[in-house]
Amino acid sequence: MNKKLTIIAIMIFLCPIVWAQKQIDRSQELKIGQVMPDIPVQPVINYKQSNIDINSFRDKVVILDFFDTFCVNCISAMPKLQKLQNELGDKLQVILVTWQDQKTIEKFYQTNSFLKENKVKMPTIYSADLLRSYFPHIGVPHTAWLYRNKVQAITYSDFTKAENITALYTNGTIQLPEKSDFNDGLNSVVNVVSKDKDIGSVRITGYQDGVERTGIQINVDSITGLQRTTFYNMDILGAYTAAWSKIKKPTFLLKDERIIWKVQDSSRYKYFKGEEGVNEWLLKNGITYERYDKIKMSDSLQSQIMLNDLNAFLGLKVYWTTKVLPCLVIKQLKNKHKDPKSMKSEGGIEGTDVLAFMIDYQGNYPPVVDEVDGKMNIQIDDYSSLEKLNQQLKVYDLVIIKEKRPIEVLLFEQVM
Repeated sequence: MNKKLTIIAIMIFLCPIVWAQKQIDRSQELKIGQVMPDIPVQPVINYKQSNIDINSFRDKVVILDFFDTFCVNCISAMPKLQKLQNELGDKLQVILVTWQDQKTIEKFYQTNSFLKENKVKMPTIYSADLLRSYFPHIGVPHTAWLYRNKVQAITYSDFTKAENITALYTNGTIQLPEKSDFNDGLNSVVNVVSKDKDIGSVRITGYQDGVERTGIQINVDSITGLQRTTFYNMDILGAYTAAWSKIKKPTFLLKDERIIWKVQDSSRYKYFKGEEGVNEWLLKNGITYERYDKIKMSDSLQSQIMLNDLNAFLGLKVYWTTKVLPCLVIKQLKNKHKDPKSMKSEGGIEGTDVLAFMIDYQGNYPPVVDEVDGKMNIQIDDYSSLEKLNQQLKVYDLVIIKEKRPIEVLLFEQVM
């Protein structure tokens, strides 16, 4: 796999699963608060019959959990859904929903050891074109909550909790953050500016409900003719690193060791995995940024302005510096006849810089420094230990050494 394909593959793995289709028909889309139509019986597995009547559960909270078998987050959440179903079965009916066909889903349940170990066996509607047209979405997991013949919520799987289910069952209504993959909520967020009177504006707010999370976008607004710079519902660390990437091309993976926190509470800025799901955390800590400028600048200059705005708004000073830390250094073996910079081989990863990235990505090593900048293809099959890595690197006249040295770190310093 070459350098570009390697990084693309990793980024796909890290991103939420999305539908492959480019255009989604939303003509039958149901909104929160709307009455449910009569839904024909749907084909199902893991149920007492071969089809299921969703209308028959009107006196229970129905959670339609949309997933597919490629979605790691969807699968990892299934034991939690099964536990809720077991504990709240008198109030709740969880139904898994997928666009995939019967054969694929039956094989999925038969061969997935994680689901077997956790005794997951919930009704699963397959080939769910009708339900997907009622609840269109781009990314999964995606959950729709139904109760008393109405759509009560369209939200993230993080909010599927016993207390929320009980609250809806008891009160007949609930307010949960809306998951919208189409940015319909932007009309209520965008700062309207006049082309004739305004020379620019900046607006920084917290989490915006009903707005899809998006990274930094810099373009010319078609209405005002002003340069528009935005991101929506991002974590603060993500916003800073995305802005810096347009100024300073990343040459390494930003591991935790490379982030220095001089702030009162770093959990405001970065999601640390725990009982709280990432979308719950973003609801409290996510930020949205919109800026309009009459003077159009390059992405790098505009990103620097964004950093200045964020620093002023958040009371931070965020900058690159160096710190002496334990690290792994990729070095060239001495007294060898081969030049690693010119060696050619088939397959593997392309270059020592990608090798450094891949080792960092494993997560169980200190930061890696590439001292060689070799362009050969490197075949690595086993990342389990430094000893095994070095055994595989001998043929390329490379070695990885443990050292302490100054390396680049991103410093978050609270100034207010």
